[in-house]
Amino acid sequence: MNPSPFTRFQAALIRALSVLCAFLFAALVIDVVWGVFTRQILDDQPAWTEELARFLLVWLAMLGGVLAYADDRHLGVDVLVTRFDPASKRLARITSHVAVLFFALAVLVIGGGELFISRHESGQMMSAMGIRKSWFYAVLPLSGSLITLLALGKLAATLRPHHGKEESA
Repeated sequence: MNPSPFTRFQAALIRALSVLCAFLFAALVIDVVWGVFTRQILDDQPAWTEELARFLLVWLAMLGGVLAYADDRHLGVDVLVTRFDPASKRLARITSHVAVLFFALAVLVIGGGELFISRHESGQMMSAMGIRKSWFYAVLPLSGSLITLLALGKLAATLRPHHGKEESA
């Protein structure tokens, strides 16, 4: 069976996001090592290293959360659910995906989008890096949009007839 266009899009998105997270992680390591080196050895740490580390860490955590959800590696307590019958497991998966969908939309997309817009309109700047602080918060609606897209796909897959396949929550 050929994968659907949506499934192919999701796979490409996850590959691209994995590469981006690897790049962010490498940049974070280099930045922190440079910051420690300049502070401990040169006794003159550039202010931007600390600010960049915070920026990269937040972006990496949020985009890593998208990858964790895509791969069903997000935090969950399934001790009880594993004992459910197949119909109850399916209902638990549906409930879980709907909860994630609403959280991603309400908190990350809408709330994060409002935070991004308010910070952008305020003109607040990151003092050491000299960029608008709104870019620090831009990852909230971005990651929320990606999680929403994934949750819709997972919900649609869970609602389809099973054909004997068991899906993880």
